[in-house]
Amino acid sequence: MSKLNSFVTKKQPFPWRKQGLLFEPEGDGYSHASHPCAIHIENDRYLIAFTRRDERQRSHVFLSNAIVRDGRVELLGTAKLALAPGEPGYFDCDGVISSCFVKHRGDIFLYYVGWQNLPEGLWICDTGRTRLDEKELTLTREFQGPVLGRDKDNPLFAAATAFHVSGDLWQTWYNSGMSWEKTEEGWKHRYGLHYAHSKDGVDWTCQPGMCLPFADEYEYAFGRPSVIHCDGIYYMWYAHRATMTTETYRIGFAWSQDGRHWTRNDPLSGIDVSPTGWDSEMICYPCVFEHCGRMYMLYNGNSYGKSGFGLAVMEETA
Repeated sequence: MSKLNSFVTKKQPFPWRKQGLLFEPEGDGYSHASHPCAIHIENDRYLIAFTRRDERQRSHVFLSNAIVRDGRVELLGTAKLALAPGEPGYFDCDGVISSCFVKHRGDIFLYYVGWQNLPEGLWICDTGRTRLDEKELTLTREFQGPVLGRDKDNPLFAAATAFHVSGDLWQTWYNSGMSWEKTEEGWKHRYGLHYAHSKDGVDWTCQPGMCLPFADEYEYAFGRPSVIHCDGIYYMWYAHRATMTTETYRIGFAWSQDGRHWTRNDPLSGIDVSPTGWDSEMICYPCVFEHCGRMYMLYNGNSYGKSGFGLAVMEETA
């Protein structure tokens, strides 16, 4: 991964090569397959979590075993439902969305976003934490409430989306709701990426303000980012929208030396929509990881994952 900085220094786009769809919904009672995230278990074995919707459009988290080897990812067997929406009235009663795996001192956690619908099409999405049993493919809530949610710093919602842990320092980059605007089409949200740190991954101290500003007056939202830390530098791929001419998500890129102050350069992301097919209208929700010297990206395409999720692999360079 030390080669990552050379692309930033030379201002060359990262050489991602798309490998096509990994998972495509197949009329089994659930639609979509969004927000994929991966965690290394042993050797070439990984677990991949992703989010699917039932007939009521409530999100559920599924787990699948996978083999990652030589620039390829193979899903094994049938994905297992591992986390369903919470009980009525709780912060996650209307859906749960896979966010990010974290390994820490022998435990594996999956942070997730809990969804709660409000009147008039408004909603709340705050952050919960589960503990993974990688043998049984189960996720168990640690708390009935969110570990990061609405408070004095985040009055609308706080959806944690990327994490990095070093010793006792936990860092997260999360979406904090900033405003709702009533339009002719309904309520339009506006939310941006913020930074928080913690000593235990449960109680968080939030840094005021966006850590990655909007590009212009047209941009109004960021999708789930993915952060890689290598040789003292943080690299982030993230979804963002919109522009003057494009409403749908694209994947951008930024880098940082401290995780708090970021230099944004979206053209370096190295990946864009395809001319035709499942990811021709949008690309979003990246998950970037390294295995045996190769860089992999799981990501979603059209309609926020309705078409499934796919794979891109970074080409090896001299």
